[in-house]
Amino acid sequence: MEKYQIIQETLAYITNEEVTNTRPDYLSAGSQNVIIDRNRKVRSRPGYSRLGSANALLTPVRNGFTWHTSTELQLPIRFVDDDMQVYLGTLDGTVIDDWKLVKGSFDDDIVQRSAKWFDATENIDLLITINGDASLYEWSGAVAVVDSIASTTITKTGTATFAENRFYTTRNMTVVCVRTGTEYTYTGGTGTTTLTGISATTGLIAGDILVQKVVVRTTAPIANRKNHTIWSHQNQIALGSELDEKVYVSKNSSYYDFTFSTPRLTGEGALLTLDDSSKGFGSIGQNLICFVGRSGIFRVRYNQITVGTTLTETLDIKKLDSGIEQGAFNQETIVPMGNSLLYLTNEPALRVISDPDNLQGINPTTYSNPIKPDFDNEDWTNACAMFWKNAYYLSAPASSRVYILEFVQDADGKTRRFWQPPQILPTRAFSIIDDWIHGHSNSVGETYKIFDNETYSDISSDDEKLPYNAVARFAYRTFGDRTALKNFDEYYVDGELTTNVSDLLLTLRYGFEGNVQTIEKIIDGQDADILQGIAINASLGQNSLSQQPLGGSLAIPTDANKFQVVFEIPKEDFTMLQAEFSTNAEDRFWSIISHGGNVKMSPRKNTLIKK
Repeated sequence: MEKYQIIQETLAYITNEEVTNTRPDYLSAGSQNVIIDRNRKVRSRPGYSRLGSANALLTPVRNGFTWHTSTELQLPIRFVDDDMQVYLGTLDGTVIDDWKLVKGSFDDDIVQRSAKWFDATENIDLLITINGDASLYEWSGAVAVVDSIASTTITKTGTATFAENRFYTTRNMTVVCVRTGTEYTYTGGTGTTTLTGISATTGLIAGDILVQKVVVRTTAPIANRKNHTIWSHQNQIALGSELDEKVYVSKNSSYYDFTFSTPRLTGEGALLTLDDSSKGFGSIGQNLICFVGRSGIFRVRYNQITVGTTLTETLDIKKLDSGIEQGAFNQETIVPMGNSLLYLTNEPALRVISDPDNLQGINPTTYSNPIKPDFDNEDWTNACAMFWKNAYYLSAPASSRVYILEFVQDADGKTRRFWQPPQILPTRAFSIIDDWIHGHSNSVGETYKIFDNETYSDISSDDEKLPYNAVARFAYRTFGDRTALKNFDEYYVDGELTTNVSDLLLTLRYGFEGNVQTIEKIIDGQDADILQGIAINASLGQNSLSQQPLGGSLAIPTDANKFQVVFEIPKEDFTMLQAEFSTNAEDRFWSIISHGGNVKMSPRKNTLIKK
């Protein structure tokens, strides 16, 4: 009976170790477009599909996010060309399924950034956006579809009132028709489905989409200042610039009022003077974290004290000890994770701050060391990040790569983190839309649902399926002795695939980079002899949720089959062996559960290396 030396799981992607000294159940450099799932199988990734209409404009989406509003409405926002756009799926019963203009004439050479601020008068949160100038841009998030028009009134579709759709009831009561750009000022009716007091409704037709007009607050915080970073902390807006060392903090009662008394009263504005220009912000508990320059990190804490009989508030500013180049790369790669901040540094590295009080004298923890060569060789220009489903997603738009750091907790509460192989995706910024991760394009004005379980192909702007090169390249195996010769004549593989996968390529490299020989074998999903039945039961009721998760990277096609195959191969002596699995075509789902050969020590001595 043959005994096979089997690799029975795939644990991580690692490139920081010598590839011939790496654990054989790790993936190595050259792997791409495959996912290590929660069952520790390696599998081809799902593809991506476009959200909304095609856009051939050769301009990347500069930034994008989903605004989770105080009224539980989720509004995906993106900035492309000079437009701010919102994605509308179904609105008041009308299916739109496209991106619609909120405001044009933004600067198309800088990255727009936003923060939300709660307005106690309207009793909703507002989106406050910066544009690299001395203005703040306020939007309520209000959108409606026109049902009918009279001479001085506009009636919307659906049963929700205009106020319930976030239209202003007291301030800046102007709406804009998306189709024409025409503005209409109203005086009442927000508590109903009909706006009233409109001087003229000329040009409107049923089916038009209305948005609340974006309000522009000029000279905020001061005239001629360029705002580049923005954050909301305890309902106070913090504004930083790449051209000075000051951070202006607004009142908690007005996002555009930055004045304060001496001594400063609770909730008033503030002015922080740091030691370098602003790169980004974050929050950890009660602490505002300011990243400045290429290396600086400051902690700002609000402390209340009584001066005489007056309750005042001071801002305790402390510079944290961090090494050279350990500041944040940009605002988009600073991501909260529980009570911690994950961020890309200028070294470059992925680091984490968990407790700003414990940083004196030590460096922030580093998470990127397992793939340090990838980080060192990458171009991080315009990098963006997102935390979704216990994983940190980091884009490198210049190379169309996405890096994923997974956090998996076992039954004992222990957390294991590991890197996925790079994913080749045309992505810059990320958004969570309908509870799923989406990537905004790094080259055209489009947005994609990535890891779409409905497809194992990517898609072009004209809806043509695109193949992608999925490669699972394992580390070399020396079988316990780097110098001795070994051989085998059978190689075993088992996994899952769909029947259209007739070209799953197994590549075996004998010796380093195949210097002895390279053998290729095809695993054919149409070969009934190797198939063992459907991999999952399509009926959810017959599977526990732990075995058949609802969506995510664990979901596999319902027509996938289990397979087992043994390839017979003429014996050839080697000192080390590398196995690789790959496809490069559309609609290819496959996974590898285990593999290995019936490896034995050769009776021959390795005399060729003796000199």
